[in-house]
Amino acid sequence: MSTTSPLESATRVADAAWAELRRSIFVQQQLGEPLTQMPDVSFAEAQRRSKVGQSLLDRLDSLDESTLPHDVRLTLRVVRFRAATWAKEADFYWHVIDPLRKGFFGMFLPSAYCGAFLLTYVHRQLAAASLANESDRRRYLDLVRDYGRLIDAFAARTVGQAERGIRMPKLQILAARRLVESLGQRALENLSVAPRKFRCLEPDVALLVSEVVQPAFGRLLETLAEPYYSRAPEGVGMSQYPGGREIYQQLVHLHTTLDITSEALHAKGLERMAEAEAEMQAICAREDRDGARAPFLSRLQNDPRWRAPTADGVHAVFQRYTDRIQAHLPKLFEQLPRSPCQFAALPEALQSSMTFGYYEQPRSAGAFGTYFFNVANMTQRPLIRVGALAYHELMPGHHVHFASQLENESLHPIRSHSFVNAFNEGWAEYAITLAEELGMFEQPEEQYGRLTHDVAGISRLVVDTGMNALGWSLEQARDYLRQHTQLTAEEIVSETLRYSCDLPAQALAYKIGDRIFLELRERMRAALGDEFDLRKFHSCVLGPGALPLSDLQWHIESEIT
Repeated sequence: MSTTSPLESATRVADAAWAELRRSIFVQQQLGEPLTQMPDVSFAEAQRRSKVGQSLLDRLDSLDESTLPHDVRLTLRVVRFRAATWAKEADFYWHVIDPLRKGFFGMFLPSAYCGAFLLTYVHRQLAAASLANESDRRRYLDLVRDYGRLIDAFAARTVGQAERGIRMPKLQILAARRLVESLGQRALENLSVAPRKFRCLEPDVALLVSEVVQPAFGRLLETLAEPYYSRAPEGVGMSQYPGGREIYQQLVHLHTTLDITSEALHAKGLERMAEAEAEMQAICAREDRDGARAPFLSRLQNDPRWRAPTADGVHAVFQRYTDRIQAHLPKLFEQLPRSPCQFAALPEALQSSMTFGYYEQPRSAGAFGTYFFNVANMTQRPLIRVGALAYHELMPGHHVHFASQLENESLHPIRSHSFVNAFNEGWAEYAITLAEELGMFEQPEEQYGRLTHDVAGISRLVVDTGMNALGWSLEQARDYLRQHTQLTAEEIVSETLRYSCDLPAQALAYKIGDRIFLELRERMRAALGDEFDLRKFHSCVLGPGALPLSDLQWHIESEIT
């Protein structure tokens, strides 16, 4: 009678988790796999994924991991983190949903960082579709038809939430309506990219958009009309909904990967804000005899060195910082990723709903990683924060991490495609500190800009927990941001809606994770003394791929001892 070894059992569990993860459109795009069906955002799918997650947890609990190699144990820890998240999806469903299946839970599908983000990936997959033969073309038309059903699923969940007392706040409804209207108006443009290569298919797509897709967007808009709007709350945040406070605390754990309360995070934010503002005041004192901020900021507003009126001008400023650090990167890393990186303008449809933009990791080893920046916002303000954004988003931040992870052929695929928010954003914020230590912020304005970026991240600890757990009003949160950040009025609107109505707790990862990386670095430095090598520390941190921070701490301790 044959028996299965612990290593074989561990491998089977990891392979099963990977089989589930690769159902994600986010991962399918990275793998270059064609879109065969629209993502499923139904409650039934959340229930199915919860069962998969619980089954994986049960299998993990039955394993004796003590005899397994360290690297295999790291893989199982990533599996446990992902499975534990999947296991909660049915319980979370009416409050938050993860449409990309990457660990980003949004409250309402008709919003920028939730449903619209999903549709951005759908549009790209459709644009890359092969239409080589008649079978391909029929399949494409089926996908366009399914797109209409996906939009109807957005509406069905919105109605289901309302039946459970979960409606968008009124200000978010207004933003959602604008977004849905824009997506509906651009439906033909978004769904006809691939068929333009085959003109004979365009009329069929146009007919489906007219008869199936645009009516679905119309029905979604109807769900956000009366009586939905009149019964919607004026207040914001998860704690106003039945069971919302408890789920928010679970999201806090998901996005920080630490056992910490909302109250403790809020207090950390207030403490760090005071520290950062003292540093900002010191810069102003060096630049102005009276140490007043107003004259310093007024000069920045009118200084052409820090302004760019066009997308090309903004791009050039990003490039300046990338070029500045390039020669210094070998001091930080034993090996840099092969994949190049670039900046590009954010799609116009998302500009009114996203404050800065987002990074998209390479779709395959060697492909570009791209930061999409918000042209509309950045052309209207001094660009003193661009240095920090460049180092956070690309080199040595997100791009170094994600591209290195994807290119590491020694990792099990569930680790080469691992996505852990606290690790991802913590590393990217730590990367700004590395740039600062290299002297990349040369001018006082750049140093001040680096701190304005820091303050914006710190403010999220205060405002996100304030609105979602501590009963803050939207205006209270916006007042805090007006007093402590350099965000514009439009940015304050989009940021507060993002925290309270779109991706609750996601923004907490930034300024919790960065301190963990610094603490681990100093712990290793103290343990190794003269043998400490910064490049080896970074290899040790990035080599395993993204890990929950508690597992990263476990890994570093094993390396030290």
